[in-house]
Amino acid sequence: MQSPLFTPAKNGYLLFADANDNEPVLPDYTRGVPKGIGFTRKKPPVWFEWVPIRIRAMVAANIALLVAGVPDVVERVDPMAAFDGRSGGVLRVVSKTDGKKLAEYKLDSPPVFDGMAAAAGRLYLSTRDGKVTCMAESGA
Repeated sequence: MQSPLFTPAKNGYLLFADANDNEPVLPDYTRGVPKGIGFTRKKPPVWFEWVPIRIRAMVAANIALLVAGVPDVVERVDPMAAFDGRSGGVLRVVSKTDGKKLAEYKLDSPPVFDGMAAAAGRLYLSTRDGKVTCMAESGA
């Protein structure tokens, strides 16, 4: 449950928040086993949500976590369209407290890898079409 799981066009990505004191451990039953589960956490995550986005960029703001990427869909006519960025992108805002979706926006182009920054109440998003977009709450 605490690994970065991905199942195309089914559940999406597992996005979760963990306490900073939750140290990784290597369970005894996986030691010496080829391709064991690897490290996990002692305690369960604070929250988790399946997100239908192939996340490429993420940034934490005051009360929200912003994630962006391509939609997790496999189109029948062009199965690689979303993966290649031809289906645009998605920006999702989730609560840092419980992981629930606060807002979601369609993007004309997906973000570049790690292409988001938040400062002074604004989000700066670099997209694969060569643009940098600045977003802010209305009135900000």
